[in-house]
Amino acid sequence: MFLHPSNVLRTLLAVAFSSFLSLTTSFAEEPFSFSGSLDFRGVDRHESDSVEEEPSLIGRLKIDTTRQTWRFHAWIEGGWDGSVKRPPRDPSLIKNFDEVYQSNSPYLEFKEFALTYSLKNLDLAVGIQRFAWGKLDEYPLNDLLNPWDYTQFILKPLEERKIGVPSFAATLSEGVWTYDAVWVPVLVPYRLPMPDERWAGLPQVTQIENSIPNAEIVTREPILPDHNIKNSNFGLRIKRVGDIDCAVNMFSGYDPRPVFKTTMLTIMPQGGMIVIDPGFIPDFRRIFVFGVDAAAVQGDLSLRAETAYTFNRYLNIRRELWGYPAVPMPGIYPLNPAELQRDTFDYGIGADYRLFEDGLLTVQGQQTVILGNTDLFYERKVETLLWMNLKVGWMNQRLETNLNFADNPEHGDSMIKVNAWYVLNDAWKAGITVIALDGPAQSLFGRFSRNDQTEAELIYSW
Repeated sequence: MFLHPSNVLRTLLAVAFSSFLSLTTSFAEEPFSFSGSLDFRGVDRHESDSVEEEPSLIGRLKIDTTRQTWRFHAWIEGGWDGSVKRPPRDPSLIKNFDEVYQSNSPYLEFKEFALTYSLKNLDLAVGIQRFAWGKLDEYPLNDLLNPWDYTQFILKPLEERKIGVPSFAATLSEGVWTYDAVWVPVLVPYRLPMPDERWAGLPQVTQIENSIPNAEIVTREPILPDHNIKNSNFGLRIKRVGDIDCAVNMFSGYDPRPVFKTTMLTIMPQGGMIVIDPGFIPDFRRIFVFGVDAAAVQGDLSLRAETAYTFNRYLNIRRELWGYPAVPMPGIYPLNPAELQRDTFDYGIGADYRLFEDGLLTVQGQQTVILGNTDLFYERKVETLLWMNLKVGWMNQRLETNLNFADNPEHGDSMIKVNAWYVLNDAWKAGITVIALDGPAQSLFGRFSRNDQTEAELIYSW
C-alpha cells in the first residue's frame, strides 16, 4: 500500500473541499464565519554580524461553518517570510508535507483544512488537522501528533509552530469520559531553516563557512520512510473531566523532535565558489510514548502536571565528537556516527495565578531524565527547563504587556522576551518585542546568542 504525501494531501483536500462546496450550495442559509489578520513585522538585530532578516507580511484566514451535523474548518496562511534568505532557493508557492528545508517566500500553507461529521456523541474528522494534547504550556510533553516549524524557533507561539498533518480523528464522548483516536497515515517531517538563515542555530557549521572565503552551505533532504500503514503515526487518549481533569495518552510513531545522522563533510570548489555539505541529514526514528496529564482549578489558582515515558528515543552525541576537522580544507571527511538510543522520562508541573484582575502569572518547570549512560551526550542525565510569564493589562486592557523568561540551569543558558501591545481599536494593534538569548554554543538558547533583536509588529484583524 503506497501512500505518497502529495497524493494523500490531494485526496484529503478534495474530500474536504468538495464537501465544503456541497455544504455551501445545499445549505446556503447556514452561516459561515470568516476571520483573519494581516501581520506586518520588522526586525532590528542587536549584533551587526548576525544574519539579517527582512520585513515580513503574513496573512491568515479562518473559515468555519456552524452547521451542527457537518462542520468545515480551514486555517490558511501565506505571505512573505522575511526569515528566508534572499533570493529564495525554493521556487514552490505551497508548503508541502515531505520536505524539511522549505525556503520559499512568498508561500501559502494549509495549516488546517478539515471536515467534521457529528453524531450524538461521536465526532469524525478528516483533513489537515492540528491537535493539542497534554497540559503544559510552550513545551508540552505528550503533544506529539504535529511536528513543529523551527524556522523561527521560539518567536512563534506554540499554536503557530505546529504543522497541520493529513489525518483521520474520532472522538467518542460518554458522560465525563472522552476517547480520542488519531491516525496520521504518512510521516510529515518538521521544518528547519537553511543553515545560513537567522534561526538555524548551527554555530559549528557557521564557523566552517566563515573560515573559508566564498563559501556556500548546501543541504540535503532526508529520504523519508516508506509511506505504508506500518509507518503511520497513531495516537490514543482517554480523558476524564471533573474537579480534576486527567488524561492517559499513548503515541506510536515517528519522533517529531529533530535528530540528525552523520555522513561526510564535503568541501569542494564549484564554479568559483566553495560548496560545503555539512554532512548531517535529519533522521526519523519510531518511538512509543505513554503519558499522563492532569489539571485542576481552585479559585485564582490553576495547576497542571504532565509525565511521559518515551521508549527508543534517539539523541545526538556532543558535536565535538562528530569528527569535524580542526582546520577545514577542500576535501571529503567521513564523520563519526552521532546517534545513540535511550529511553527518556519527562515530567513537569505548571501553575497559573491571577495576581489581580488584569495580571496573570504563569510558572512552569519540567525535566527530562535520560536513562542509561550519558557520557557522550551534551545533555546531562537530568535536563531542566524553567519557564515564567507575567501578563499584565493596563488602561482597561488598552495596553498589554508580557515578561517571558526561560532558563536551563544545567548549562546556564537563558532567554528573556519582553513585549508590549497597544490596542488602537477593534481592528488594529501595534506591538514591540525585545528578545535576548545567552548561553554555551550547544545549549538550547545559547546556540542563538547572536540573535538578540527588537521586533515591531502591526496587526490588522477582522
